[in-house]
Amino acid sequence: MADNGHTDTDMGLNAFFKETEKLKSMCVKVGITEDVGSQSVDNATLAQIGMWNELGVLGPPMSQHGGGKWFIPPRPFIRGFVDGKREQIAKTLDKLAALVSGGNLSADVAMARLGEYAQSGVKSYIRNGVFTPNADSTIQKKGSSKPLIENGTLRNSIRYQIIHKPVDQVSE
Repeated sequence: MADNGHTDTDMGLNAFFKETEKLKSMCVKVGITEDVGSQSVDNATLAQIGMWNELGVLGPPMSQHGGGKWFIPPRPFIRGFVDGKREQIAKTLDKLAALVSGGNLSADVAMARLGEYAQSGVKSYIRNGVFTPNADSTIQKKGSSKPLIENGTLRNSIRYQIIHKPVDQVSE
């Protein structure tokens, strides 16, 4: 209350600053999160399977010497989505930030929407991306030349996570 008896309102300015400041200390991670990553499939965790497919694995015995051939070729399902949609991700981020700064969306809801967008995008990329086909031995075992999809376990393990730290303070 002001000294002259009138009520002084901020017209939402404090809420604006609070929500926009909150955005600076939040980020979204997308991938195989801890809650599902430790689940086992064929004597490996989902996190291991995801990493092996994202980055590839050199086959023995030459891998210790920098040579050899791919045992599992790289099939970058996360990097592929991000690289292919970089401009669209930036536009989505801009739209969400504008909604927050306009007072039409909270920072938490904006980050959840960004996470949902990225999560569904990576899942779609797994389903529709172009990857090195499965080896003949894998085709015989799984019955398909399409990698990353056998029963949907890897695709269904993709999650987003909102981290309440600035992006430069988040470990991989």
